Amino acid sequence: MKIKEIFLAKKFINFKHSYGISSANFTGESFLILKLVAEDGTFGLADNVTAIPFGYEDVDTMIHIIQNHLFPAICGMDSFDIEAIEIKMGKVTPGHPMAKAAIDIALYDLNGKSLDVPVYQLLGGKCRSHIQLSGAVGISDTERMVGEAYELIQQGCESIKIKIGTDPKTDLRRIKAIRNKIGSSPRLYVDGNQGCNLTEYLRVFQEMQDYDLAFIEQPLPTWDISGYKKLCATLETPIMIDEGVYTPNDLMTLIKHQAVDAVNVKILKTGLTGGKKIVAIAESAGLLCHLGSMFETGIGTAASVHFAASTPAISQTSECFFPTILEEDVVEGNIYSTMPKSWAWGVPENSGLGAFLKPDIDTLLNNMNEKKNNV
Repeated sequence: MKIKEIFLAKKFINFKHSYGISSANFTGESFLILKLVAEDGTFGLADNVTAIPFGYEDVDTMIHIIQNHLFPAICGMDSFDIEAIEIKMGKVTPGHPMAKAAIDIALYDLNGKSLDVPVYQLLGGKCRSHIQLSGAVGISDTERMVGEAYELIQQGCESIKIKIGTDPKTDLRRIKAIRNKIGSSPRLYVDGNQGCNLTEYLRVFQEMQDYDLAFIEQPLPTWDISGYKKLCATLETPIMIDEGVYTPNDLMTLIKHQAVDAVNVKILKTGLTGGKKIVAIAESAGLLCHLGSMFETGIGTAASVHFAASTPAISQTSECFFPTILEEDVVEGNIYSTMPKSWAWGVPENSGLGAFLKPDIDTLLNNMNEKKNNV
């Protein structure tokens, strides 16, 4: 199936409530919407999101790189030659993993539609039919954070991520208060988004272990490999890396330095192809694998669900719930906009990703393409 055309659009979507991390407080986010079209009209969808301030790509850089470098290089190639396309994109420009990931995800959607099979069948087949979800509590005041965690448990959630990284003593008090409120049964883990430092937080993390944490995720800056090595050697709680792993090479570097216990795979960073390679390395090294989220729309959520369904090494819970906090989604039927009572997404059985654009989003893509052609 020859690749013929690409449509790209940028859309800002407000959140239903603010969501704080160590470096920013989000009230909405800018999303990339991508449609990749084959010569017979079959198309594949993908999305992505601004990663700044915890990453180095945003929607504008992705659009620029895709329009001016990646798509011209792969136009006319066979959509099923995914490895060849990955090599081609790597030769065109180093870096820009999220721009490349968007094309990769769209290829799988296109190919699934072409064969009339769900994407999970292109990724190794289905090993689970439902993807259990975690909840998350962003940084705010302590009372709100404790209340949000308790409300999640009351709604049936069994696993919660708590954002930390603004002040060590405050973080410790918050984790203690949350654990005391929700009880000992729910799974609890923390995420620093690189906002912590080894000097101030090592002792705090040692004390946090009293509250039975499943993981400590990306506490230090990505460059502090020696700090991660010390955390892994000192703490019993597994150290999970997120922002520090975009590629298989990133993970191999951390493994060689004994600076990682678990990896949080986010396919908007890795693509489906790269995500599979990262999980294979992690599994071989005996590392835990978790499926994370980057404020995806329903498109990215569907792709993540297919990935988890076809990847046994991924832990039983994932964080792919972010369409539920968007004021609006881009997919028809709002299929991921309401948290299911079971706290689990079913795996789509339609062809491709099983997600389709709302008419107004399709119009936005067409208008942006016309504007580009008229420049």
